[in-house]
Amino acid sequence: MSRRHHLFLLSLLLAPLSGLAQEEGSAPTKPAEEAPRASDRPKQEEGPRLDLEGLEDPAGTGTTPAPNAEVSGQAENETFVERLQPTTTLAQRAAAILDRTTLGGYAEHDFIVPEQGTSTFRNHRYVLFVYSHISERISTATEIEFEFAGSPLKRDGILGAGEVLLEFSVVDLMLTDWATLRAGVILAPVGAYNLRHDAPAQELPERPIAYTTIVPTTWFESGAGFLGGFDLGQDWRLSYEVYVVNGLDAKILDGQGFRAARGSHLKDNNNDKAVTGRVSVSPFLGLEAGLSGYTGAYDLEGRRVNMVNADVFWRLGALDLTGEVVRAFIDPGYVQGFPGNSEANTRDRVPTGMFGFYGQANYRFRIEPFFRLLPDEWKEGHFTASLRYEEKDTDMEFVTAGDVARLTLGLNFRPLPPYVLKTSFHWEKSGGDGVRPHVWSGEFWDEGHWEFIASVAYLF
Repeated sequence: MSRRHHLFLLSLLLAPLSGLAQEEGSAPTKPAEEAPRASDRPKQEEGPRLDLEGLEDPAGTGTTPAPNAEVSGQAENETFVERLQPTTTLAQRAAAILDRTTLGGYAEHDFIVPEQGTSTFRNHRYVLFVYSHISERISTATEIEFEFAGSPLKRDGILGAGEVLLEFSVVDLMLTDWATLRAGVILAPVGAYNLRHDAPAQELPERPIAYTTIVPTTWFESGAGFLGGFDLGQDWRLSYEVYVVNGLDAKILDGQGFRAARGSHLKDNNNDKAVTGRVSVSPFLGLEAGLSGYTGAYDLEGRRVNMVNADVFWRLGALDLTGEVVRAFIDPGYVQGFPGNSEANTRDRVPTGMFGFYGQANYRFRIEPFFRLLPDEWKEGHFTASLRYEEKDTDMEFVTAGDVARLTLGLNFRPLPPYVLKTSFHWEKSGGDGVRPHVWSGEFWDEGHWEFIASVAYLF
């Protein structure tokens, strides 16, 4: 997660407060005549463009000078030369980093009450961001995630390996205002959610079910490519990302979707390189629509996965509407192609089609008597009520337990932009009984089950 992702995340969190202030009848933070012109906006953007103040480069373009931009390029190069000297100690090299490297991150902690089973606390994730501005045109960014507190992880009374993941680690070279070369561990730009999955920016504790399976958020691949954007006149803006990556392997499963098939960062399983990309257009601040896709061979025989995704975000005052739909087309095959002694060669049938979607509405509001009782620094906070309906089908030929429909109601309290207390209640049904689940069917309500989640997420 780069500094630009970090700043974009802050922009999502701060924007509702700006909107609320104006809805409450207060004076706008910027006079109308000072509204940003198209020529004043960042040249590249990765998210819905929100009218913010006090943030450099809120869309995360990587074009904003570093805080130490006054240091000349010559002085910066001299610092690197000193760090690379054979006689320089490790402590001296580390000390030289302090003026150019930024550390931040976010975390999420849950309390879960299922209809069946035991309630539990879950230390869901702790994520570190590292960003360094190497020069005026070169930067590097990394996201390191400790899932369920890392290792060791206790499962069923036995200590085993946990998850410590390098989910994002890139070096960017800005070639022009509209093209940046990126290489490393890249977030696959299939849909908007995978690019903007950070817990403090989300209003509900759980990620959409289709976007943890069909689009296996967090979906990260090793590769290289380009990103950038263009002003199209007036307020219109077009942004793009396109990469060549190792791509998915053959471990494609009903229920899990492509989650176990995410590519290796050590070596590709075939000579084919997958191509993935996203193009988005924003006609004005607060509205963005995107189209993205993926194509690549998943085994040595050249059998392919093709995927297309559409997403939209629309801010209407205190109401945000967002949604995505994904469809995957898969050549028939089997889970195979790994080394002969690998347990991964299960020969299970690979599903030939997957489909999923979600639609979500978030409404921000305030209860003034409540906020008057709070400390001064919290009095600009707000509540958010959320409603999301979603479905996933990870094998379109059959009705199985991989078919799931879910309806979620949520309410959160955000006293400050980087800190949020969330609650949600969802009702869901799977197709394990052979009946395709939909919220409008009687079986959904008669045979489904519920779960309650409370969580805290914060950005630092």
